Amino acid sequence: MPRIVIPTGFKETTSPGRVAPTCTLRNAQGHTFSVHVVSSEITRVVHALPSQYRQKTNGGTEFETNVSPAEVKIKSKPDSSIVTISTPVTRIEVDYAQCPRLRFFRSSSVHIEGAADAQATCFHADSHTRAYSFDAQSGAVLHLTERENYLPVSEHEDGISRDVNSPLRNEFIYGLGESRGFEKTGRKYTFEGRDALAYTPQNGMSNSGDPLYKTHPFYCVYNKRSQTWHGVFYNSLVDSSIDMGAEGDILFGCFRTYKANSGLLDYYVISPRDGSLPSLISLYASLVSPSHSTPYPISASPVLPPLSQFGYLASSLSLAADPKAQEAVIGFVKKSRGEGFPIDGLYLSSGWCQEEGTDLRHYFAWNKSRYPNPAEFGRTVEQDLQVQVIVNVKPWLLETHPGIHSAAKVGAFVRAPKDALGDPSRASEEGDKRDLVWSSGFGAHALGRYLDYSSKSGSKWWTDSVQQQLLSNNLTGIWIDNNEMAGMVDDDATFKGELGLWNTTTAQGKIGDNVQRRMGWGRGETTVGSVGKAVQTMGMARATYEALLSARPNDRPVIVSRSGLPGIQAYAHASWSGDNATTWATLAHGVALTLSLGLSFGPGLYGHDIGGFAGAHHPSAELLIRWCQNAGAYHSRFTVHSWKETSTTMWMYKGLEPGVTEILRDVLAWRYRLTPTMYSLYVTHYHRRGWPVVKPLLWYHSCDPLTLFESQAYLFGSHVLVASVVEFGARAKRVYLPSSTVGEERQVEWCELDTGVWHTGGQVIVMDAPLSRTPTLVRAGGILVVGPTCKNNLFESFGSRHVLIFPSSAQSGCSGRFTLVEDDGVSNEHTLNGVYTEIDVWYRVKNFEEVEVGFEVSRNEYVTKWKNLTWELPKGDRRKIVGAEGLKGLYDPQGILSVEVF
Repeated sequence: MPRIVIPTGFKETTSPGRVAPTCTLRNAQGHTFSVHVVSSEITRVVHALPSQYRQKTNGGTEFETNVSPAEVKIKSKPDSSIVTISTPVTRIEVDYAQCPRLRFFRSSSVHIEGAADAQATCFHADSHTRAYSFDAQSGAVLHLTERENYLPVSEHEDGISRDVNSPLRNEFIYGLGESRGFEKTGRKYTFEGRDALAYTPQNGMSNSGDPLYKTHPFYCVYNKRSQTWHGVFYNSLVDSSIDMGAEGDILFGCFRTYKANSGLLDYYVISPRDGSLPSLISLYASLVSPSHSTPYPISASPVLPPLSQFGYLASSLSLAADPKAQEAVIGFVKKSRGEGFPIDGLYLSSGWCQEEGTDLRHYFAWNKSRYPNPAEFGRTVEQDLQVQVIVNVKPWLLETHPGIHSAAKVGAFVRAPKDALGDPSRASEEGDKRDLVWSSGFGAHALGRYLDYSSKSGSKWWTDSVQQQLLSNNLTGIWIDNNEMAGMVDDDATFKGELGLWNTTTAQGKIGDNVQRRMGWGRGETTVGSVGKAVQTMGMARATYEALLSARPNDRPVIVSRSGLPGIQAYAHASWSGDNATTWATLAHGVALTLSLGLSFGPGLYGHDIGGFAGAHHPSAELLIRWCQNAGAYHSRFTVHSWKETSTTMWMYKGLEPGVTEILRDVLAWRYRLTPTMYSLYVTHYHRRGWPVVKPLLWYHSCDPLTLFESQAYLFGSHVLVASVVEFGARAKRVYLPSSTVGEERQVEWCELDTGVWHTGGQVIVMDAPLSRTPTLVRAGGILVVGPTCKNNLFESFGSRHVLIFPSSAQSGCSGRFTLVEDDGVSNEHTLNGVYTEIDVWYRVKNFEEVEVGFEVSRNEYVTKWKNLTWELPKGDRRKIVGAEGLKGLYDPQGILSVEVF
């Protein structure tokens, strides 16, 4: 049974260390409570338990150097238990008369346009009396904060009101990574990492998708009254949970609860100066992104993903396990292109290392019956066919693995606790921890050992294996799978802690120590229960990153991770929603997962297994089409994957369902044409700022309350609204068009992408949605830069650039601007040596008859294969496109203007 204790009796004191926190409190029982101003927009709070309890750090917390210490003002009186800390952005009241209680306000010097009472209102507050309780039995730490009163105001309400106009709804909560539901109020979430096959993410029932694969304990809060955003990040990877109002207790009123199985309680409150969501996400990304210095707000990773990762990435469990898999995979690539589907990558599932006769997976041990010549296989697919192979690997070795004893001899595995020694089900003869891990099929498991990526020997064994068994066989992509470490269930199992997992010394992708000091535990031995098994997720990604960059320093590494945590994007550029189900419900709720992870700074290339991974059935033609349209064409990652006897393919309905294959060809063709825009958004939005490519409507339109619950329609970039059709049999789609944009006063207008028909915002329209159409609109001011049609792969898209512009049909002076980024798509020259070209393309409505266009080349280090930009208005727009002063161009018969750039 728990023993919940509320610590009291604190007194102000000072703290030793390289950097002392802004305010430190201690009590006689050994609790230390610290409040530290990291910057005027970021505050860190740490509650350290007495020394007898399990703690995260070895040697205490390292606090950050304040970027502007002169801006921090502290007021405290000898006879008072209240400390006030002020910065130009926030004011923090620390009341330690009982259990410490913090309240955060916006400083009076901050003015936010259109906000009501932004300065006077407390935007974040601890609960009265028991905010920093802990369990004296287990050492679990809690943090309780105030929330709104969710009592009903109508007899027709069912639970927490989802009415944005309810007088009691002022706060709206988002984020928490890849987690069910878009708006999080009234839900409870668990962060433990599970291999959640065929989850259903829409409800709270059994097998509901909680927990899922990733751990992102960050949430953001929108205050409707003040029109401001703030965020809270819990800097812990131990098993934990967060309750956003599912629980109520009249004894304590309305509260939210975060609970971690061990300390420290370490969290950050982020309050951007301008109160905006984009600024909030950039600030959070700057906290957790372990990357190199950059002139931009952040750098998501030291290197960019290759262009190939924006194309069609095929996958199938059954294909890799074909008796003649080497021939089958090569044939699949040729078949795809022969059917009119370009292909850039192929995920090689674990059949490549499946032992004959037992079906056990022995990673890094090739099945030579299926793949008689791995080097020839890699050379044919990657070099001859120019398709990048991404090979499935997992973080353990089964006890039957032929290399397990040599790995054990060098100390590569997680170590067993002392009380497990001598028990062969828990520990090996060498003292390694044995756990039950996945072995061959649904529900199948066997004893194995997890690699310890925090040890020099474990990391080196992994790096050597990747290089010797994969890279030397001409296979360059790594798919780190099942890396939730779900079988790691003994909190006393030991990690060596010889390496920092949030930094590297690889020459071409070096990462410094700033985030390592924040999120690591120092150096030295630690336990699963102290730091959480997810640190090994980070370590696996780091070791893979080092393996690829040290072997091929100028090639962009391809690392795709199923699990995730804050900062992993520095090593692994891509992820997906795991082993989803082949159902309409999964399609309908998948967009919410995308949006939630995007609001949590997850990996920048993210998507879903299109068609569904698990299920005894195949996707119907209609489901496959809608999945490709809504989770494929505009999502940053496009992968069709399945675990079925017959693979899900883009041409599976050829000759069976008339028109289906043609529709799917068109969807993929549009995605490939759209890649110049998608890649540029990835660089300028995600890589430089931490913003997702796919955004919720509220990103730019939170001032319109009707966007606050919208989780099926989404924004591609800044201006393109994609209205997902996710209902079986639907041939029309009701679409709400946001009425206003944050920071702008003019009425919003929206143009149908394919028809050129304009609509005024603030209304619901009904768009036709035959199977051949994805209802898509572009906000006035939008620009799409598209390339040519590709037949084989994305590198055929370098030939031309065509600019689609969407100037308002009614507003004089309407303008638009887009930053186009071009590079070679394969080397690290862009990030390491600045070899790229950047062009701002723009337009403005000159008068009722003319739209002026132009461009500025802000960087010109990469020589593009195209020389001209062509410009086109929406369908039916009869205005003339004219070049800016000094620009000369040629018109074609349709009025499309071609202008020479280089």
